[in-house]
Amino acid sequence: MPLPGVSILVKETTIGVVSDFNGNFSIDVPSEESVLVINYLGFKTVEIKVGNQKIINISLEDDVASLDEIVIVGYGAKKKESLTGSIDQVKSEVFQERAVTSAALALQGQTPGLNVTRSSSRPGNEDIKFQIRGATSINGGAPLIMIDGSEAIGSEFYQMNPDDIESVSVLKDGSASIYGVRAANGVILVTTKRGKGKMKVEYSGNFRYNTIGIRPPASSMQEYATMFLDAGNEDGQNYYWGWANVENLTRLQNGEEGIYTTPFWGDIFIGKANRFDELFGDSSSYQHNIGISGSSEKTKYRLSAMVSDSKGALKTAYDGQKQYNIRFNYDYDISEKLSLKSGITYQQGLISSPSSGLDASAVSTDPPFFPAQNPYGQWYANFNVAGNRNATAATIDGGREDRKQSLTKLNLSATYKILEGLDFTIRGSYTKVMDLYNEQRLTIQPYQWNGDISAEKINGTSLIIAESRERTYQNYGGFFNYKKSLNKDHNFAFMGGITAELFEEQLIHAERQGIDAFGVYDLNVATGVQTNRGGAGHSGLYAFLTRFNYDYKEKYLLELIGRRDGSSRFDEGYKFNNFGSVTAGWLISKEKFLENTAVNYLKLRGSYGTSGNQSGIGLYDYLSQLSIGTLPFGTTPGNQSTVKIDGITTNVRTWEKVIMKNIGLDFGFLNNRLTGSFDLYEKENVGMLIKVVYPDLIGGEVPTTNDGNMKTNGWEATLGWKDTKGDFSYNFSVNIGDSRNKVVNVGGNSPIQPGLLSSDDDLFREGYPINSYFLFETDGLFQTQEEVDDYYATYTALNQGILPSQSDATQNIRVGDTRKVDLNGNGYIDQGDVKYMGDSSAHYNFGINLGGSYKNFDISAMFQGVLNQNVLRTGYMQYPFWRIWTNQSSAYLGQTWTANNTEAIYPRLTLNSNRSAHNWANNDFLLQNNRYIRLKNLVVGYNLPKTIIEKLKMDKVRVYFTGNDLFEFTKVKDGFDPEFGDSTQSVYPFTRTYALGLNLTF
Repeated sequence: MPLPGVSILVKETTIGVVSDFNGNFSIDVPSEESVLVINYLGFKTVEIKVGNQKIINISLEDDVASLDEIVIVGYGAKKKESLTGSIDQVKSEVFQERAVTSAALALQGQTPGLNVTRSSSRPGNEDIKFQIRGATSINGGAPLIMIDGSEAIGSEFYQMNPDDIESVSVLKDGSASIYGVRAANGVILVTTKRGKGKMKVEYSGNFRYNTIGIRPPASSMQEYATMFLDAGNEDGQNYYWGWANVENLTRLQNGEEGIYTTPFWGDIFIGKANRFDELFGDSSSYQHNIGISGSSEKTKYRLSAMVSDSKGALKTAYDGQKQYNIRFNYDYDISEKLSLKSGITYQQGLISSPSSGLDASAVSTDPPFFPAQNPYGQWYANFNVAGNRNATAATIDGGREDRKQSLTKLNLSATYKILEGLDFTIRGSYTKVMDLYNEQRLTIQPYQWNGDISAEKINGTSLIIAESRERTYQNYGGFFNYKKSLNKDHNFAFMGGITAELFEEQLIHAERQGIDAFGVYDLNVATGVQTNRGGAGHSGLYAFLTRFNYDYKEKYLLELIGRRDGSSRFDEGYKFNNFGSVTAGWLISKEKFLENTAVNYLKLRGSYGTSGNQSGIGLYDYLSQLSIGTLPFGTTPGNQSTVKIDGITTNVRTWEKVIMKNIGLDFGFLNNRLTGSFDLYEKENVGMLIKVVYPDLIGGEVPTTNDGNMKTNGWEATLGWKDTKGDFSYNFSVNIGDSRNKVVNVGGNSPIQPGLLSSDDDLFREGYPINSYFLFETDGLFQTQEEVDDYYATYTALNQGILPSQSDATQNIRVGDTRKVDLNGNGYIDQGDVKYMGDSSAHYNFGINLGGSYKNFDISAMFQGVLNQNVLRTGYMQYPFWRIWTNQSSAYLGQTWTANNTEAIYPRLTLNSNRSAHNWANNDFLLQNNRYIRLKNLVVGYNLPKTIIEKLKMDKVRVYFTGNDLFEFTKVKDGFDPEFGDSTQSVYPFTRTYALGLNLTF
């Protein structure tokens, strides 16, 4: 199999070339005594004496010890075989030929322990989140992302050009402690490409076509009417809300368009109007990349640019993101001792969307049978007279929301070789991010079907918002590096340095009501109430850091890390703290007793480290802060200025301290065709910030203090196989991992209540995970009236509890309704009868990578999924008739109890919201397993033969098909996409992407 990009150097000279796409090369050598050094990542280095040979055929042997040979670690790089920490590296191939413009999405499923989630496929609004090895604190936190040694600010990583990425290293255990206070949630190190070899020009581009994936289970006109009729009939009260009677609902059920007479809304027109189909459909997008790179004896350079337009599924208006990226990396060796490295980046993201109409009003709020317009071409008011909702009208005429983020970044470093093995590096980085936000929310006048003006308006209060946010980040550091070997057996390496970082931010926000849709949208045009606000802040970090490495015969490995961090966020005496780790490894495969065996690579490693977490800590929390307001006061009452202290403050708290332990095993067998790893880990947050519960007489809101405790345990595994048979090669790999956390101490703040104890609401219970579900256990459905009467007699004798009154025929429990269990045995049903039934975290996250190639053809596929995740729906369509006025989920149609369907798993329908809540809300049978596997990416490519590309005077021509999210298998029962999350408020669909691409190299 030919290998492109192989480095061929004449030993002890600067003469060198790289192989072309077909593995061919040509090089001029000084003499027949010259020795060629052939080097390629993942293969053993080969040296060949030229002699009188004119044609040299070279075969390279796989070398697992050099796979990902140089791995980027904190403030340095190491050989993979010398790693003692849990560090995974994702290579540049993962980011190529993917039909995504966000590098973050390309990481999904690529490495165990790194969980990448999204809640939408809207370009620029995906809500992408990273989590490494589960939760660390009740205060949240995300991994630290560093790009070329400088922290990523704002959306820098999410909007960077994926084609610029050389590698991504994920630091998951004590190895991350070199980043101290920001390392508790793991660290992601991004390294960008730099020039090498002869000058080349590369182009890659793709055209993408997006289609709707899984449609949300919003009901049609007929389905809505059927559920309403069923619920009304089951109630037996001859009550059908605003639809008045069975006749109206029967007409709806038959799909009859026309005028309907109602008691609430008068004579209204109802038609077959599927709002989802009006709003959403297919779309197209594109992406273009170009790069120029190369190197000479003293310089390396790479200039790249990207332009893309990613459109969402909305048909009625533009909803998408445009990106513009430029990056220039330049290295220059001034002398044998002094070298410079530089990087300049500019990237701009423009996210534009309608300012209204994409919330719950799009599909979830109203029934699906109000046409967007009346016969006169006017926007038709939902329910004819209500008029304050019409998603189609809102997305077209309701105004725009535009977000523009511009980032400029400069990296500079210089390295001076002081002595053999000793060098000093100084570097600095400056980043400036400008965020501009503009919104116009315009009032729309809807009309009744006959052309009369409706009583209400869409966006009743028009407004315009202009906001500017400027952030700057400066990072400076100086580092000594020393390497020494004694007798080729004892190898030492030392790094010591100082870093200083400064964050500054300024915000200006202006808002004004009363703007008309005249096409000129400026604050000066609005005439109503105006408000403004602003603010500024800054914070700094100062650190001393060191790392010591020792190995004996590259077989017994030891690493010590130390860091002392100082932060401006704490008071004197509490600003500094110490972090560090010790890691060790044993490269067992280098022992003599494993020579000439099937074991090619075997390493045992372990680590213990401490890191910090500053999530939940404000810039100036250690100071008493004042808020300014007004209060009516005086003999002649008037608003007087006031100043008050916001709350109680403490100056004795500091960072959360997280202890991390890890033990792991890496292996390679059968000439490294079979490779894998396994890790066990534990994290303990021993200084978690919590709000301790104090007596009410304390007289104010208490600050958080370092009195909490939380533990997380987990495991990870990878397994891969690769082989080559003639012109055919193939590979397979799978990774999987799981983590479990437990809140040990939150200061007595342990409520018992039904539903999700959400960390967003500061709800936690000691002894259970973050985001735990506490639900009612049910014992099936009542099948006879005798069962109902006995139940009431048993569980209302002492206390009515939360059961609906039996004497109220509109909401009492009936045959076919839910039987809740008295778990606490107090003789009645109350909120104390809930039971822990799992948490909302994803468990057993996995990724599967498949690949194969034959001659000029290749194919690769990546599957990603989750084996266990609990989901309990929230929002308007969480269960049937959560509220009588909402749209309904079609997932329950025909699945509920009736006299003819007594074996149903779901209870009897009802229009009464109290009875419906008893039957459905926070009951165990509504908890779903969000298990799924999805084909995240498929690439089928073809490389033009050498005979053709030589005639075109090119190095490479490649065409390919790629697709994202092409299909999935899921256990979700209610019809929502498995990546959707728990809310039913927004139904913006996930899309499937099909793309054709072209790669050219000159």
